[in-house]
Amino acid sequence: MDGRGRLRILAVDDDARTLETLEFFLEVDGHEIYTASRGHEAVKVARRLRRERKRVDLSILDYHMPDQTGIDTFLQLSSELPGLEAVFVTGEVSETVERGISEVGGLALVPKPVDLIRMRTVIDEFRRRMLT
Repeated sequence: MDGRGRLRILAVDDDARTLETLEFFLEVDGHEIYTASRGHEAVKVARRLRRERKRVDLSILDYHMPDQTGIDTFLQLSSELPGLEAVFVTGEVSETVERGISEVGGLALVPKPVDLIRMRTVIDEFRRRMLT
C-alpha cells in the first residue's frame, strides 16, 4: 500500500467482462491494478512484478478457471509474492469451496455476479487492517 492508502491488486478471472468490471471499479477507487485471465498467466505476472521489485498487497481470484483453481493459483502466487492476501470470487458458492478458501487463509468469498459493494467493504476492511 502506498502512502495514500492505494492498494496494488492482482485481479484474475477468466471471464473478460468480470475482469474488466473489477479493473474499472478498483481503478475508480484509486487502486493500482494488474490483471490476468488465467491462473498460470497470473503466476507469470507475479514473477515479473517480483523481478521489478513491485509489491502486490491483495489478489482477487476467480475460484473456477480453466487451467487451475483459484486456490492453486493463490498457493503459487504466495510463493512468488510472500505475504499476499486473497479474496475469492465464484459463481458456485458451496461448503466445499468455502472450506478450501478458509484453509488457505482467504479473506473472503464474494459471489458472482460480483457484488461491488461487498467487494469494496472487503477491500476497505483489508486496507484498515494494513494501516493498524
